[in-house]
Amino acid sequence: MNEYVSGNASQRQRKSGSEFIGRSLPRKEDDRLLRGDGRFVDDIDLAHQLEMAVGRCPFPHARIRAIDVSRASEMIGVRHILVGSDVKKLSEPIQVLRPVPGAPPLPYYALAQDVAVHEGQAVVSVVATSRAIAEDAIEQIEIDYEPLPHVVDTLETLSDAAPLLHPDVLESNLLASNIDSNGKPDAIMAEADVVLTGRFRINRVTAFPMEGRAVLASWRPGARELAVQSSTQVPHLVRKQLAESLRLDEGEIRVVASDVGGAFGLKLGAYPEDILACLHAMALRHPVKWVEDRMEHFRASTHGREAVHDFAVAAERTGRITALTNNYTTDLGGWNSSFGSAQLSSVVFTGPYKVADARVKRSVAITNKTPIGAYRGYGQPEVNFALEVLVDRLARQLAIDPYDLRAMNMLKPTDLPWRVPSGAIYDSGDYLQSLKIAADAVDYTGHRARPRTARADGRLVGVGLSSFVERTGYASARFLANRGSQFGAHESVTLRANRSGSIDLYTGVSTFGQGSETAFAQICADVLGVDYEKIHVHAGDTAASPLNTGAFASRTLIAAAGAINKAALLFRERTFKIAAAILEASPADLDIQGDVVVLRSNHARAVSTKEIFRRAILGQGIPASDAPGLEATAFFEPTDAAFSFGTAASVVAVDPETGEFAVERFVMVHDCGKSVNPMLVEGQVRGALVQGLGAALGEELRYDRETGQLLSGSMLDYFVPTAADIPPIELLHTEVLSPVTTFGVRGVGEVGTIPPAAAIANAICDALAEFGVEISELPLTPEAVWRALRAAKTSSSLENQSEKRKTKPYEHAAE
Repeated sequence: MNEYVSGNASQRQRKSGSEFIGRSLPRKEDDRLLRGDGRFVDDIDLAHQLEMAVGRCPFPHARIRAIDVSRASEMIGVRHILVGSDVKKLSEPIQVLRPVPGAPPLPYYALAQDVAVHEGQAVVSVVATSRAIAEDAIEQIEIDYEPLPHVVDTLETLSDAAPLLHPDVLESNLLASNIDSNGKPDAIMAEADVVLTGRFRINRVTAFPMEGRAVLASWRPGARELAVQSSTQVPHLVRKQLAESLRLDEGEIRVVASDVGGAFGLKLGAYPEDILACLHAMALRHPVKWVEDRMEHFRASTHGREAVHDFAVAAERTGRITALTNNYTTDLGGWNSSFGSAQLSSVVFTGPYKVADARVKRSVAITNKTPIGAYRGYGQPEVNFALEVLVDRLARQLAIDPYDLRAMNMLKPTDLPWRVPSGAIYDSGDYLQSLKIAADAVDYTGHRARPRTARADGRLVGVGLSSFVERTGYASARFLANRGSQFGAHESVTLRANRSGSIDLYTGVSTFGQGSETAFAQICADVLGVDYEKIHVHAGDTAASPLNTGAFASRTLIAAAGAINKAALLFRERTFKIAAAILEASPADLDIQGDVVVLRSNHARAVSTKEIFRRAILGQGIPASDAPGLEATAFFEPTDAAFSFGTAASVVAVDPETGEFAVERFVMVHDCGKSVNPMLVEGQVRGALVQGLGAALGEELRYDRETGQLLSGSMLDYFVPTAADIPPIELLHTEVLSPVTTFGVRGVGEVGTIPPAAAIANAICDALAEFGVEISELPLTPEAVWRALRAAKTSSSLENQSEKRKTKPYEHAAE
């Protein structure tokens, strides 16, 4: 491990010699989950509960002429039906949590109003005594649709010939464009020795969590309390959105996310079904449950990724990169979801390279497809694929080894902090070290030195690299305010002593597989000096936790570590004050050792934390100047984002006849700063790598251009990888502390999604270098490789014919 102990020491106040931070302690969540005691939404059944089903538009774009619910309303067991006009009377549009800068709002109600703009958009909802009856009732509802012209291509939708999808708000299907620039990239490109361009298409995918979306709403009109069990990453933000849409005071709503079966960004913010379940529950005064099925998941839960990047790189003949530009278009789908299309491609488009002159333009296009939302990586996997594949192409054109080209252009530790064109600041790191470790791990030099001959099985072997920088967390609330975000950068916790001598930690962060309960308990125990088992984490309940932001953007540990550290120091100070009065000593002479507070100079003089907590709770036997109780609430906002970094290397064997290939080795070197729990880090990175590999090698939500229908909208057609499909993964870690975070931590939850596609694509192109194969689209399927081979051979043949035509006149002249 290479450890740079730099940064603000005041942010890391704790006793010397960490006892719990840095240890692979068992997860607190595992005991209940492995016993089947998890509490997911569908595990909860309330008295007099009813079930909801949703009728959805079958067309990509259609006017809703009329809806006749008379036959459905007469069915036995049907209790309540809502259509678009009802929803408009009873609620407001769903508010966007992260708007696109400069974009006008697109009013988005829980049910389509006059026009539906994508297949799967909710049109009518029915509540009945069972889900089956509700679904049968939907079949009896007559809806008169007028199909309208549609467009599903990301670039075609911006043409003058494309049908307008929101004519009341926009004059085209371009929602907004944003530019970040530094220096004079155009002038440099005009004078550059080499300018290389490429268009890269990124596939549309889904997060596909184990537990789909789900909601259970109940309304007590006498108490004016709306209780909502939700499968969400952000209970407090969902509460905010529900209050705004349902015209309720936020204090009248309680949102609980007990256990969440995976999220990956898909479960950020309120969805139409959340609003509908609440409206039905309020009308009926009965609990109403809705649980997403997989067909709904593919059509109604936000999708991720889809974008087209037009990248250009300028360089000297020596290989030094002098300028970068990236004009990219993201596909928003039909509406702006709570988090909208990815924005981080603009932040890290220069990667780990020292390029001061650069410009990025992001255009957000509207199409007749399911809305795009946040998905693990949020723009960073997309831009990494485009940049790193283009870097390899540049290396081939300049006849420079791809490793050497990266190494000569990488930012050095002494260059950091480094401001990129978006204004973000890379905090610290040793990018070259991670590149070297990854290359050594796969014997990069050996592979490059071997003759390019086929193996006995006819396959050619290639090696590929992909280096990256990942933004984790947010710089500050001021940064978010400048972009119109409806949430803060802070995190908060409450620590409360109990009579048993243990400590309750309350957080609004829901638990969805990221291990936050474990990491939070480790940090708290470490700062306080108490036993890890004595920390009980209570997560995801807006009625019990202080107001917070939630878990996304690899920000949770960055912000929460600061809040826990701050609260624990306050808690520790008060504990010492009470103990000092009991032991007749100075607080400065005391220490906590497990379940007792001791005098450092004489451990025989001690008092149990249980006794201290009892006195504090009762208000008996404490200093006269002290108030009863022992708890501390703290909020913490990071001053800057922290940037993780690393390099992936892959070894791929390709059949040059069929395009079939196998990833034989995949190594990833990653740095997340201080690792609070190495086992959790390993699990997070491996899980993200599986998703990154899935998106790289097979997953794709493909729409038919002519019909606008989703072609891969079932588990038969959408290829989520199984354990048998994943190549061997080798993880290596460095540890460079971040100077801008508590304990030097960086985010870790998304990083594995970033480098797989480029590393594998570069390995395939390396294996097929003699054919001149270039890969510009995802996913990387055998068919795609075969087509790239065919295209390369055709291009080579045409070039040869062109050369012959050019030389023929001179040959005649010589004769």
